[in-house]
Amino acid sequence: MKQSNAYLIIIISLIFVGFTFIVSLYKDAENRRVEGERFLFPALSVSTDENSLKLLNDIAEINISNNNGKFSIIRNEDNWYLPELANFPVPLDKIKRVIVGVAQLETIEPKTKNPDLHGELGLNNINSDNNSASKVTLINNNKGEVASILVGNDSKFGKETRYARKPNDNQSWLVWRNFDVPQSQIDWLDDTLFTVHRTRIADIIISHPDGHEVFIKRENYAEQYFKLQNLDDDTLPVNPYVGNQLGSALDNVALVDIRSKNDIHFTDNATSIVYTTFDGLKITIKNENIRGFNWVSFNASSDINIRRELPKDGPVNVGLPEMDSFKDVEKEVIKLNANFNNWVFALKNEKHQQFNSRLEDLTKKKDIDIKD
Repeated sequence: MKQSNAYLIIIISLIFVGFTFIVSLYKDAENRRVEGERFLFPALSVSTDENSLKLLNDIAEINISNNNGKFSIIRNEDNWYLPELANFPVPLDKIKRVIVGVAQLETIEPKTKNPDLHGELGLNNINSDNNSASKVTLINNNKGEVASILVGNDSKFGKETRYARKPNDNQSWLVWRNFDVPQSQIDWLDDTLFTVHRTRIADIIISHPDGHEVFIKRENYAEQYFKLQNLDDDTLPVNPYVGNQLGSALDNVALVDIRSKNDIHFTDNATSIVYTTFDGLKITIKNENIRGFNWVSFNASSDINIRRELPKDGPVNVGLPEMDSFKDVEKEVIKLNANFNNWVFALKNEKHQQFNSRLEDLTKKKDIDIKD
C-alpha cells in the first residue's frame, strides 16, 4: 500500500471518529432534554409568538430582590411602571426580554448541588452578605407566582452563559444568558432620559433668582464654538471650550432619582435655564436644591418663530446632520413631555452645577502687563 493512501485512510478514520463523538454528545444532550432538563420552566417554554404574547399578558408584576433590597415593577392597562420611582414607566422591551427570557431559560449542564459551593457561582441566597444572587419572580394577574429564579455570575466561558438555580432547589445550572437583571430601579430605565445633541443648540440662557444672567450662543448652524455673550472688555472665557461644555449638557441626560411633581415644589430661588435650537425646539429647565438635594424639571415646546432655516443657496455643512423638519420637532415635543410632565429628576451633580453656572465660573480677567 502506498504511503499516501495510508495517510488518507488514517485521516478519514479520524474524521469518522470525531463525527461519531459529536453525534454521541448530541444524543446525550437530547436524552437529558427528554427528561425535562432543557428548560428550567418547561410549562412556560413554548417559544411561539402567540404563547409569548399570552405570557406577557398574564404577567402583572415582576419582583426583583438582592442583598441591597427589593422592588417591584407593576403593569397597568397602559404600561409597566416603578411605584417607588413615582410610577415612572419602564420600557416595554426590557420587560419583554426578562419575562420571555425567564420562560425560555435553557440549561446547558447541571452544576453543583452543594449549598457550600453556591457562593462560587454567585448563587448564595439573597439575604447573604457575600456572593448573593439576584432573584427574579414573575407574578400573574391573580397574584400567583408563575416562576422564580436566582441569577448568579457569568460563567468562565464568557458573558453568553451564566449560573442559575431555583430558590428552593440546591441544584445549580449553567444556562444561556438570554436576559439581563438590572440591580437598581434606575437601571431598568433607558440609559438617558433624553438627548438634544449640541449640533442643534443655538442659544442658552441661564437666569438666576438674583437677576444674574449667562447668555451663550452660536452664530449659525455650522459654527463649532458656543460663545459667551455680553462680556466686559477685560473678561475672557476661562477656556475656549467652556461654552461647548454647556452646549453639550443635554447630550445623554442620565438619571439618579425620580419624584412626582406633587412631592417636589420649586420656589422663587430656582435657577431657570432655557435651551433653544435652530430647528425650533425649546427646552425650559428649573434647577434648585430642595431639602439638601438637587432637582430639575423639564418642559419642551416648539416655536416656529425661533426656527432658523438653513439658506438654500448656502454652503453644504459637511459632517453635520440635516436639520429636522418642524413637524418632526412638534412630534418630538409630545414624546419629551410624556416623560417630563409628571416628574422631577435628580441628575449627576456635575450636571446640576452646569445648569447653575454663573459668569464668574466661566470667565477670567485678562492678563495686563504693567510696564515701568
